[in-house]
Order: sequence, then structure tokens, then C-alpha cells
Amino acid sequence: MFFVTAWRRCIGIVVFWAVCAHGLKAAVVINEVMYHPPEDRDDLQYIELLNAGPNPVELQGWQFTRGVQATLPATNLPAGGLVVVPHDPVSFARHYGPGLPVLGQFTGRLKHGGERIELNDAAGKTVDAVRFTDKAPWPQAPDGFGASLERIHPAGPSGDPASWAASRLPERPKAVGTPGRPNSAARPVPLPGIRDVTVPTALPGQPVPVTARITDAAGIQSAELRVQILETQPGVPESVLPMSRISGGPKDGVYQAVIPGVASGRLIRVRVHAVSTRATERWAPDPEDPRATFSTFALANTNRSSVPLGHLIRLGDAGALARTQFRSLQNATVANRGKAAFVWMPTNGAPVEVFDHLRITRRNGGWKIRLFKDAPIQEMTTLNVIYEGNPRWLLTEPLSYEVLERCGVASPRTEFVRMWVDQRPVGYHLIVEQPNKSFLRRIGRDENGTVYKALWYGDGVVEQNEKKTRLREGHGDLVEFIDGLGRAKGEAGWKWIQDRVDVAEFCNYYVASQCIQNWDGFFNNYFVHHDLRPNGKWTIIPWDEDKTWGDFDDSSKRYDWYTMPLTFGMNGDKDPGDGLFAMKTHPWGVTRWWRPGGYFSGPLLANPQFRARFLARLREVNSTVFTEANLLPVIANLERRLEPEVRFRAVSNKQDPEAALREFRSNLESIRRQLRERHAFLERELKNAK
Repeated sequence: MFFVTAWRRCIGIVVFWAVCAHGLKAAVVINEVMYHPPEDRDDLQYIELLNAGPNPVELQGWQFTRGVQATLPATNLPAGGLVVVPHDPVSFARHYGPGLPVLGQFTGRLKHGGERIELNDAAGKTVDAVRFTDKAPWPQAPDGFGASLERIHPAGPSGDPASWAASRLPERPKAVGTPGRPNSAARPVPLPGIRDVTVPTALPGQPVPVTARITDAAGIQSAELRVQILETQPGVPESVLPMSRISGGPKDGVYQAVIPGVASGRLIRVRVHAVSTRATERWAPDPEDPRATFSTFALANTNRSSVPLGHLIRLGDAGALARTQFRSLQNATVANRGKAAFVWMPTNGAPVEVFDHLRITRRNGGWKIRLFKDAPIQEMTTLNVIYEGNPRWLLTEPLSYEVLERCGVASPRTEFVRMWVDQRPVGYHLIVEQPNKSFLRRIGRDENGTVYKALWYGDGVVEQNEKKTRLREGHGDLVEFIDGLGRAKGEAGWKWIQDRVDVAEFCNYYVASQCIQNWDGFFNNYFVHHDLRPNGKWTIIPWDEDKTWGDFDDSSKRYDWYTMPLTFGMNGDKDPGDGLFAMKTHPWGVTRWWRPGGYFSGPLLANPQFRARFLARLREVNSTVFTEANLLPVIANLERRLEPEVRFRAVSNKQDPEAALREFRSNLESIRRQLRERHAFLERELKNAK
């Protein structure tokens, strides 16, 4: 207690003289905000208050009235004193340790995308308020990377992003900040503000003018641009370019420096440094920002192919070379600041887009590239860039998602891209969007809900469903739901299902999976999402759609299997036994493609009410969606786009382009046969199906 009191007294002396120097009257200010802890740890949210005045302040009856709600209990906050109002005092103490000055707690939740927080005194008068966001010019590190949002100086206007900075960025995502302690970003006087930094698209050999608006109440003494030009190796030293004021005045002006022409294929990273007449300095981006620089790439977009071009520049990123298992949608096992860059060249001649300081890891047949959520590609923030063993999978996967979407199932987006890695061409790859929070927002789902991935291995509900979000809460909601689903019988059971399951989406998923013979997507290879909002339901997200359209382990090279039964995936379905595709050592039976019913598909497809809807919808889809008239144009467009890419990839990898084209055309023909023969099989079977 003596230590805490002495600590407050020390803080109070520093703040008192700083406040006097700037003519600020007695005031309690919002001093620090932890609004987006990593790993969905909203229980670790907190707001810190600072008494920036020369006299003690009684806080009894003070309230947070916007953003979150709290009424503060009696406490006398000394000059320079700090108190922390947490969301969950127990979790806060467990995470940050005992002895910190905690006062009460707030209800509600701080929004991860930004919030207005309002502090009123006991008379209802607004004492301080701040409206922050997760977008520039506000600091980025507090948005899920583990840092908090810290006030630099109490005299700075609460609503000005220049008054705030991130606490020190932890090496890995973990809620840190400085609750109850002096802010790591605190300074004796306010710092200059740097905003509206503009780094245009660089053209090879052409000068690159960089501008920034720089402000300071006392005036700017100097400004400079730090420039680093990279090809494939890190560690290149920065050069310094003075910035000249081109408009405005010394307290609020626009400054510019011009980077001389750079050779094609070079990554240009820049930082802005400003010094005020009070000898205070600021950097943009902030040193704690996960994006350490503003970046551009010297390359003219001459792309005239039918797919975008992508350049992956790893710059010694060790994470790019390691295979890593990820256990959450936040990828909490990955270091905060990535070293890779990804350059995107659209097909329409639009400017080259540069995504820098990215985290990447190796995965089967390619890479997982994580973009920042405010800078997506075609609304995708995590890209699985793949070319796995069988080139047919690059055709069946996007076609499968196309059928699923046309059946009404919200699915990951796909795109093809011609890739270079560290300046070396490697040919076309398929991009598949990762089902993460950005994906959930895009399709209108609860991004704070629970997500599970169904696995083929493991024992029991918990082991066979890998939890991807809200990891600390366990599998309770899934276990409870699976148990209830198994007991749902009759009309009461059907109502129970309708109250908890998005029946239309599950039905559409199983219908589409029947059409494309997604034998691996009933028992496993899908995600389920539980919307935790009031009246929220369980929904399904398709995944890993490559072994479809007649393909399975050890299938015929003609992919001429068309007869997956309409009972597949439901409880009571029987292994067809011996036959053309039998294998005596198969773990589930003797048929290579057969699986028992899954935790969701088994009881749902066996439920009479659900099955009636499933069969009716399958009849409708087989006559409208899964037809040659509807899908042959899609296949033809895929052929048109990819035929040049097949040739380019073969040449880049020193393979026979004609042999690659023959395989490509053979694969497309097998898919056309699948469409024709599977459609006919379904039509026959549906005549008498019940």
C-alpha cells in the first residue's frame, strides 16, 4: 500500500507541474483504454482515469454513460492519481496481478471497431469524452494486437488522434497495456501530429512525392522522410530526405519530400519524422504500430492476363518458412509484426496495391497470407494461396463453392492469381478465403460467436470439433447442442431444431454436397458457427472442397463415380459393402468413400421434417442449379481464364506445356461428365426417394 501511495504521489508531482506549465485546470481525464484484447478476451477490457489536476477529486457517483455503463463508488483520487475501471475485476486481477488501483467495474462491452466513452461527474456534467476508432489516424496496435490506447499528455484534446498513442507492442498478441501505472507513451508536453501521409503508387524510374500534414501548437522545427529500398533482402539502411513545407504555416502545414526514381521490382518503405520547436518528436507510423512503415512498390501495372498477378516478398520472414498449427481465428500464436509483403496487380490496369508487414506461414501447397483487416483484397483478409498436388483440385474447389453459393450457402471466396515468390515466377495458384472474423462480418454473421472445425480424427465431440474462437470457454455450447439434437424427436423436437438451427442453410449445404458428391463434407471438413446474439442459430460454413466431382482417395483417373446415394450422411445409412470401390482395411467400413453420419448431418438428415425439405430442395436444385445449361458456361469461363496460366506455369517450372494442357483439358472434360452423369443419377433416384 505504501508503494502504491508513493507511486501516485510521484505521478502527481510530474503531472501537476506539466499541467501548470500548460494552464490546464483541475481535471479527471480518460487516460488509457484497453478496448480489444487479443483472443476475444473482452473480460480484460478496462478504462483508466487520471486526476490531472492539483487537488484531490471525490469520484463517488461519477458515471460512464456512453459506450459502457458504470457508477463509481466512493474514492478520493489524489492529484496525479490513477484508477482502473475494469470490465471483469476477477479476470483483470488474475491477468495483471494484485495491488493495482481498481475501482468498481463497467457493464456492456467496448466495441472493437471504435466507441465513444463519456465520463460524467456526480451532477451529470460531462467531464471528459473520447470517440476513438480502429482506423488511421488512430493507433492500430490497440486493435487486437495486445497494446492499449494511451493518452500522451492530459492537456491534449481528447478527440484528437494526435493526443493518443499505443502502449508498447508485445512480441505476441497478449493483453498488456499499463493499467494503474504511468503510460509508456506519456510525455511532459503534447507531441506533434502527423496525418494524411500520402505515398503514391511508384512507377519504375519516376520520382515519388511523399506528403504529410504535420501540426503542433508551438510550431514545427523540422521534418524528414526516412526511406528504405528493398528487393529480397532485409537489413538495408534507411536514407534521410528533408521535408519542405509546401502549404500552410509552421503550426499546421503540409510537408513534402521527393524520392528519386527507383528501379522496377523494388519495395519502398518510408517513415515520417517531425520535431517541434519544443524539441518534442513524433514518428509516423508510430514505432509500436504493427505496420512499421508506409509502403509502395516500383512496378507498372501492365497486367493484360485474365487473372491478377501477385508478388510475395518474404524478406527473411522466419514465419514464412515454418509450418504452424493455428488454434484461433486471431492466429494468436504468430508474432505481432510480420516481415513479408504482398504486391497485388489487378487485371483491369488499376494501380498496383501493396500490402506490407504481413504475417505468412507455409501450408500444404502454398502459403497462408494474413492481411490487415482495414486493407483486404476483394474483402478477404486471410488468403490461402495454394497449388496442392492434383491440378484438378484447383478446378473442383472453386466450382464447388460456386454451386454452394448458387444454392444459397454463404461460402469462402476464391480467386486465381499468377504468383511470383521472391522475384521468381511460380505460376498460377488458387486463393481461398479463410473463414475468419472478416468473413463472418462480410456474410452478416456474429463475429463474436463460436466457430468449430469438424475433423475426421479424434474421439468424441470435443476431440472431433476443433474450437477456433472463444477458446477459454470450452465446447459447452456444442456439447449441449449435439446432445439436444440427438434427443429431438417428433413435433416438439422439430420445433427445438427450428429454434436453434438455420434449417434453410443446412439443407442447402447438404443438397449442394449431394450434387457435387462432397463425400468428405458430411462427417468432417466444414465449420459450424454459433451466433451468440439473442435468437442466434447454428449455421454451417463449407470448407476444403477439392475432393469432389467424382474424386476420392484411390478413385479412377477418369473420375467416373456418379452414384453416391441420397441416404449418404444420415443416421442409418449403410456402407454399400463390396464393389468397385471397396477396400477391406478402411477404418469405417469397406467402401473407400463411405463415411458414417456426422454430428450434425446424421440426426438432421434422418429427421423426417428436415428430410422432406432436403429432398424437395434437391429436386428443385437438380432442375435449376445443377444443370448443364446453368453450369457449362461457368466451366467454359474457367477454361478460358486458366488455359494461358497452365502454359505459363509449365514453362516457369520447366515442364512440358503441351502435356500440362492435355491434363488440364482432360480434367475439365471429367468435370463436364460429372455434371451430366450425376445430374441424371439424381433425377432417377429422386423419382421415388422418401
